[in-house]
Amino acid sequence: MKQIKILFLFFSFIVVNFQKNNTKSLVQKRKEAVQEKDLSSAIRYTKDVIVLKNKLRHSLSKEYYRLGYYFFLNNKQDSAYVNYKKSKEAYEKEGDSLNAGKVLKEIAVIESNYQLYYKSDSTAIKALKYLKNRDKIITSVYNCLGINANQQKEFKEAIYWYDLAIKYTKDEIKKSRYNSNKANNYIFLKDYEKAISIYKSITSTSLFNSLPLKLKSKVLDNYAYAKLRLGKDVDLEEFLIAQKIKNHIKDFDGLITNYSYLSDFYMIKDKKKSLNYAYKMYELAIQERKSESTIEALDRLIILESDHRIKKLAQKRFRLKDSIVGARKKSQNKLVKVIYNYDKEKKQRIVAEKKSIENKLEVEKQKSEKQIWLFAVIITILSSIVYFFYKREKNKKEKVIEVYKTETRLAKKIHDELANDVYLVMNKIQQGEDEEVLLNKLEKIYSQTRNISHENSPVLTGIQFEYFLKQLFTEFNSDICKVLNKGLSSIEINKLTKEKQIVIYRVLQELLVNMKKYSNASLVMITFKQEKDKLYIEYKDNGVGVDKLKIKNGLQNMETRIKSVGGTIIFESENQKGFQAKFQLKK
Repeated sequence: MKQIKILFLFFSFIVVNFQKNNTKSLVQKRKEAVQEKDLSSAIRYTKDVIVLKNKLRHSLSKEYYRLGYYFFLNNKQDSAYVNYKKSKEAYEKEGDSLNAGKVLKEIAVIESNYQLYYKSDSTAIKALKYLKNRDKIITSVYNCLGINANQQKEFKEAIYWYDLAIKYTKDEIKKSRYNSNKANNYIFLKDYEKAISIYKSITSTSLFNSLPLKLKSKVLDNYAYAKLRLGKDVDLEEFLIAQKIKNHIKDFDGLITNYSYLSDFYMIKDKKKSLNYAYKMYELAIQERKSESTIEALDRLIILESDHRIKKLAQKRFRLKDSIVGARKKSQNKLVKVIYNYDKEKKQRIVAEKKSIENKLEVEKQKSEKQIWLFAVIITILSSIVYFFYKREKNKKEKVIEVYKTETRLAKKIHDELANDVYLVMNKIQQGEDEEVLLNKLEKIYSQTRNISHENSPVLTGIQFEYFLKQLFTEFNSDICKVLNKGLSSIEINKLTKEKQIVIYRVLQELLVNMKKYSNASLVMITFKQEKDKLYIEYKDNGVGVDKLKIKNGLQNMETRIKSVGGTIIFESENQKGFQAKFQLKK
């Protein structure tokens, strides 16, 4: 058996090492694919890495993030979205809120790209809660919120978010980009002076010539346009410099904007040139499949073209507008469907995981219950053994004490009741007392001796106990005092254990003896009653009552006897109102 375990461990070690080496090989291949910009291969290798790492039970948060990133670069944003969501959940499980916040930012960007701005805002706000100003990426989240606000034409709100992005960024290039975005929103608000002021500050810095060409050309273009809208003199060269840069870097989106600005530039000066740039804008927008820009270009053409062409342009615009709305809904629905399916699968996965955990907990619970029961049984057995020996020793001690008490009581009784009488008779004999008187004295001594013997004789138990108990009552019954019982025949007292029968007998005997000595009662009533599994016995006489101090030892003896069988007893006595004792015990 030991050899099999060793072989199994050795085989497991080999398998794990093989999988680790295989993972390293795949990671290297992926690295090479990324360097060669082979995104399809990078995606394939990352999927294989996830499978192997899952078998090794390694963290998958980073791998899902990489897979989402490669899908995003490969223009498969719906697949990127799903893998970013998986990465976010993995980071949350690991308690890594910082990286979870970073992934949420990527998710917010995709939602914004699909024009689900309200959802993107919600995701971005959640990202901010995770990041808590702890990371430089927070500025990108503010930028995303600014873009969302801008797209919803909430330009003042957009400026608010860009101000936060500017406040927290330490990157001067990013600061220039966010300032450019902020200035652009002032253009939308027609606050051209503020826009010009911001653009001027950007172009005046020593960093301006080091800005990425795309950002630099955008700043130049928008700066010139803001001045144009304010009515200031603008040199054509300002637009052409921006255009040259955009042509050089093939920034077609930027060129479309530049052509629109030049169309505005010539709108009053030269309508023909304005129309020419409007057509350039239109043709490039169609070429790049920019529907919104195409609509904007058509709007310009409708204003600038001759009347006989306006109708045709308007029809094109109408058809394109319908197709844009349809395409937008289709695009949004695509991501909404991805979100719905992912959430549905997530819920199913959570339910399955919950069921699995519940099953495991149930198994553990059953195991724990078995262990508890086994422990309880062991404890019970040990306790029973300990209790058995304790009870046995206690009974031995109680018997010794009982014997001692009985001997003491008998000795006292013999001394008090017999010794004096015997001594008196002996004295009378020496004095030659009358024989008849001596015989009477001896008869009295004999009667006392017989009573002492009877009081301490063995108790008859078992099926004859009821009869034996009635005999006790009869012995104390006389013309002076009537001893009555009630309910004795209805409680099946013969079925009690031997120990309980003896206790009942001795307690009632002690009560009757005390009654005869101290109470001067003319009537005694002993009532027996059974309720469920308990037996209730009540002793009551109409005597003068008893001072408890006089019979203290007797009361203690009765209490000890009753407690020895698990019962309780209480005593009540008032001067001239009789004596009562009530005790109960389980059948």
